Amino acid sequence: MKINVDEYKEFVRGLPCLVCGRDGSDPHHLVAIGMGSNRKNATYKDFVLIPLQREYHVELHTIGYKTFEKKYKINLFYESVLVLAKFIAKEKE
Repeated sequence: MKINVDEYKEFVRGLPCLVCGRDGSDPHHLVAIGMGSNRKNATYKDFVLIPLQREYHVELHTIGYKTFEKKYKINLFYESVLVLAKFIAKEKE
């Protein structure tokens, strides 16, 4: 099964924020892409995403993963697996 990364990112944008549940989320990469990387070439990093409102996205970058997970009682990598599973299940419908 080949997954179109642009369709996947759009799917994540359409999901509610994992923290507050509001619509209009940013897809946050849990695995850093890194400066200088060619963002036009999709890699596995493009499929480790979670939906976050902009304010939480910025907060995550500010306080770090461990503090963010503790504060909001959330496992970010577990949630990213669920997001990908939802997308795959939707594609098979």
